[in-house]
Amino acid sequence: MKPWEKIEDLKEKIFKNEEQKSYTSSLFEAIEKKVKDSLLSQNADDALITITRWALELRASDIHYEVKENFVDLRFRIDGILVTLFSLSRKDYKILLERLKYESALKLNISDIPQDWKYSKILEWKKIDVRVSTIPTKYGENMVCRVLDASKALVDFEDLGFFWTTKRILEKALSKKNWLILVTGPTGSGKTTTLYTIIKKLNTPDKKIITLEDPIEYEFPGIVQAEVNEKKWFTFDVGLKALMRQDPDIIMVWEIRDYETLNTATNASLTWHLVLSTLHTKSAAETLDRIANMWVKPYITAAALDTIVAQRLVRKICPHCKCEVEKTANETMVISSMMKDIGLKTLKWDNVKIYRWAGCDQCNHTWYAWRIWVYEIIRLNEKLKDLIKNWASSEEIIAEAKENDMISIAQDWILKAIKWFTTIEEVLRVV
Repeated sequence: MKPWEKIEDLKEKIFKNEEQKSYTSSLFEAIEKKVKDSLLSQNADDALITITRWALELRASDIHYEVKENFVDLRFRIDGILVTLFSLSRKDYKILLERLKYESALKLNISDIPQDWKYSKILEWKKIDVRVSTIPTKYGENMVCRVLDASKALVDFEDLGFFWTTKRILEKALSKKNWLILVTGPTGSGKTTTLYTIIKKLNTPDKKIITLEDPIEYEFPGIVQAEVNEKKWFTFDVGLKALMRQDPDIIMVWEIRDYETLNTATNASLTWHLVLSTLHTKSAAETLDRIANMWVKPYITAAALDTIVAQRLVRKICPHCKCEVEKTANETMVISSMMKDIGLKTLKWDNVKIYRWAGCDQCNHTWYAWRIWVYEIIRLNEKLKDLIKNWASSEEIIAEAKENDMISIAQDWILKAIKWFTTIEEVLRVV
């Protein structure tokens, strides 16, 4: 069997194991009892506080209420994976739904159109914001709640996990007075946390920083934050043009969604502002293609864009139940093949360690606890800018970038796996 066939075979096994894996914890039954007892006594607020508190405790980014024909599943997205805690009766869910709508200032008598807003709770002496979204389904209103904990979103720059080369590239870009810096990745890849962490690093008394967000997720002292409101025609494009008249040094735009916003952002960077924003793309190469598809002229892109940070989130090894094991012949071949694919074939892998896990309550028997970022960063030097101006393909641009210290997402993944931050299995699952 060829190496790539072994990799595909290993991927298939990983997906099957993930489907069969039971995410359990001794805490789930205790949470279920507390919530149902509260609902039985008509104390929906206490049930809501319990669910929110344990979402924080279990590192959940989202709370899902999934309506079925005869019951409703309560699920947490823990480290990117949906975990079912327990089921509620439709009667209990109705009580909880009404409380959620009341807390979030949603209309209680409307159930046939989507609604969204947010509510706040003070838990453990800190304010927790929860964004709420409802959508009508065949069996009732589905609800998803995004848990926003500022203490976890505002991490230190050093904790983002940049290796030395990528860290040096980004720090050099952030030291400039102007240019456009884009953070890219699919939904749930941690773009907001990266942006907020960068803003935190740049926030000094001598700079005026203004953000344009949808919605404002975390409040920053010393920063002017504005929130778009499309119902009142305060869009990203309109808001960005208004921000330009507020004499900012640094502008953060929550997301670039269309040509108008991208065009205004590039013009802002050309008029001596440092502009930070996000795009929903899977890689740095796809970002360049997306910009071209938005009909921004190549010479403007080359003049305005400085750095692209593409990223993902992968699960981190649980330190409480891991143990070292010997590599099998297949694992050695897979690792060597992956190293060759990312250009590291000259290094020896005899000392690369492989871990297995018993599973424990600390990681809910998932093998993983929390997540880490993996990155791909391109800084546009003069040669890359010339390629863009001359309509070069994204493949040509990436090939040139790799000649200039670019570490691809695949390389960052593998390097973090062999340094025991994550696992080979997790790399293959996410790739």
